[in-house]
Amino acid sequence: MSKGDIVTVLHSILQTSDISAVEQALLLAIDSGHTDRAPKAAFNLGVLREDRADFEGAEQAYQLAIDSGHADHAPKAAVNLGVLREGRGDFAGAERALLLAIDSGHVDLAPMAAVNLGVLRDDEDGAERAYQVAIDSGHADQAPKAAVNLGVLRERRHDCVGAERAYRLAIASGHATMAPMAAVNLAVLCEGRGDFAGAELAYQVAIDSGHADLAPKAAVNLGVLREERGDLAGAELAYRVVIESGHADQAPQAAVNLGVLCHGREDFAGAESAFQLVIESGHADMAPKAAFNLGVLRQDQGDLDGAERAYQLAIDSGHPSAASCAREVMMQLYDAPSAAGAI
Repeated sequence: MSKGDIVTVLHSILQTSDISAVEQALLLAIDSGHTDRAPKAAFNLGVLREDRADFEGAEQAYQLAIDSGHADHAPKAAVNLGVLREGRGDFAGAERALLLAIDSGHVDLAPMAAVNLGVLRDDEDGAERAYQVAIDSGHADQAPKAAVNLGVLRERRHDCVGAERAYRLAIASGHATMAPMAAVNLAVLCEGRGDFAGAELAYQVAIDSGHADLAPKAAVNLGVLREERGDLAGAELAYRVVIESGHADQAPQAAVNLGVLCHGREDFAGAESAFQLVIESGHADMAPKAAFNLGVLRQDQGDLDGAERAYQLAIDSGHPSAASCAREVMMQLYDAPSAAGAI
């Protein structure tokens, strides 16, 4: 088959929805023995067969790409083969495939394979070594990911000092996702060992990252930490940052926390405003909790009719805890001034 014929066949792959025809076209390209297109076709055939749940056929195709020794498609196929074998429970085979990708020295795929190998290995020392390979590669994405994974692994092994070192590597990378993730993990680690100042600093790093999910999560955690330490003004500031972010999950959580905080310091208007904000959000978990807490707030102020309306909202939600708590309190509502606590 000529080079022009191969191009024509491969182009036809993109123009048809006939899977059998696509597979035949790929097999023709493989049989051509072309230096670049045959390994690429073998890799694509592996992906196609994997998508069709023909796992044995996919393994054979990936192996063809690996055996070609192609600089890009061989390590790419080795990574896919490793993931495929892991999914099929062939962990030894998965490790062999991933090691092939690592040994290729491919600038992107070797570090990716090293991260995958670290996740795969039950042997914690072996996992650490695999993550270290990815870290040492300096890869823009895989090295920070490996550092976070290494930190988590070391925490599990009760090596808090080593975990902190790993998290700080990820933070120093400035990676858009892994740096704030590492900062949150480091903050939780610091909290656990009583280093509250260190925890605040780490949470602030995550907040300053502006990450769509991790920054609001860090701000909620920071608010809780400050509240526990008696810094109510600082906690309120943290919660308001989250509320203003409008995050679908963290903003309602922060607003409930703020409502409880305001209630505790007898800022009843502030508490009611915060709880109403959550109720209006319609959040499946937090809105019913806010309704229950609003009922408690109004009951404490002697507004039993208002409390009943709020409790009824919680009951109507069917929420597993808020509804049952509200139902129980409603039965005693007009018998006692207040018999409930916030949730």
